[in-house]
Amino acid sequence: MSAIEYWKNKVEAHHQQSMRTQKESGWSSDDFWQPIESLFEADPRRTNDPVLNRLRQKVTSSTTVLDVGGGAGRFALPLALHCRHVTVVDPSESMVEGLKAGAQKAGIDNLSIIQGLWEDVKADPADVVLCAHVVYGTAEIQGFIRKLESHANERVLILAFMESPLSQVSPLWKPVHGEERLDLPALPELLNALWEMGIYPDLEMFEETSREGMKSLDEALKLLRHFLFVRPDTEQDKRLVAATKDLLVETPGGFVARDSKPRRQALISWSPN
Repeated sequence: MSAIEYWKNKVEAHHQQSMRTQKESGWSSDDFWQPIESLFEADPRRTNDPVLNRLRQKVTSSTTVLDVGGGAGRFALPLALHCRHVTVVDPSESMVEGLKAGAQKAGIDNLSIIQGLWEDVKADPADVVLCAHVVYGTAEIQGFIRKLESHANERVLILAFMESPLSQVSPLWKPVHGEERLDLPALPELLNALWEMGIYPDLEMFEETSREGMKSLDEALKLLRHFLFVRPDTEQDKRLVAATKDLLVETPGGFVARDSKPRRQALISWSPN
């Protein structure tokens, strides 16, 4: 099996498990990101973010940036303060509204927004194409990457974790749903797919960071219900409440899954042919 086929199989297996579980539990959401949009907001003028600081070094005042899956502007807004123009592509209405509000609050006007899936939209090329923590759930990874390349005049930048972000709640899946969670692919599988495509990128690893904790058990339950497709006051919810007592621990940064590993992420970059 090729690396690209392996990637696709992992993504499709994850999505099939998710859809089956949603159907069985009666869970639904018109916009998956709406309840958690605020988690993706950040001060555009922050200086204590090593990843953002490295991205700033990749642009100049004359650089144009295309941020694919830019969400509420965690990177797009601060980069807009340092470059000529940023265009954000994102399918989520709630994320786009958060992005607009953040730009207005920060007084940023060199920003354009295209709402839609990257695979479907039309966008002008830019000097730098950024795609931060988006690729995990993309089944057709080759077409997705090739489109990124075709829109980059100078450089493609991809941020990816060693493990997919939602894998941090995977230990709770079996106690709630009775089966192991099928996790999405992440950085190791992405590198194999890129190499198979003839792309040999530069790789910069960042220092490990602690998992982001949830401030309270009530907040934890609210988020976990969302990530695990659990409706309140159901049998699954009872199992979730019981599981959190065993599998969540309080740390200085908030409540996290027991034995959760620090986050490791990398900046993958290359110049398109």
